[in-house]
Amino acid sequence: MLKPSLKYRQQKGFTLVGWLIVIAIFLFFAYLAMILTPVVIGNHTMDRILESLKEEPGITQKSKRQIWRLIENRMIVNQVRSLTKDDFDIVKEPNKVMVYLEYEDKVHFGGNVYIVFEREKSVELVRN
Repeated sequence: MLKPSLKYRQQKGFTLVGWLIVIAIFLFFAYLAMILTPVVIGNHTMDRILESLKEEPGITQKSKRQIWRLIENRMIVNQVRSLTKDDFDIVKEPNKVMVYLEYEDKVHFGGNVYIVFEREKSVELVRN
């Protein structure tokens, strides 16, 4: 007959409780990734939209309204629906246009807990 201390040394692997803890941690991070991925993709999309304005010919000669229409059209194509004109500020200077974007994304985590992303981006558009 084996001694009790020797018997415990022969046991290998996780217990059921150990596996449940590992699965719970994995599910927590999977849930977190599922709810945060759209926000990260949306932020990246807005970066691309603003950076694409640099390639627009004659952008500094356009009015604020025309620049806003360019941004709005790009947002429609990329299915960005959470931003409005109030989130943008377009400042025209001679030979230069500054476009500022400032907004806040709230992601519902669970219960009364939210994850808040504050986003600020600016792009300088010079005569091309």
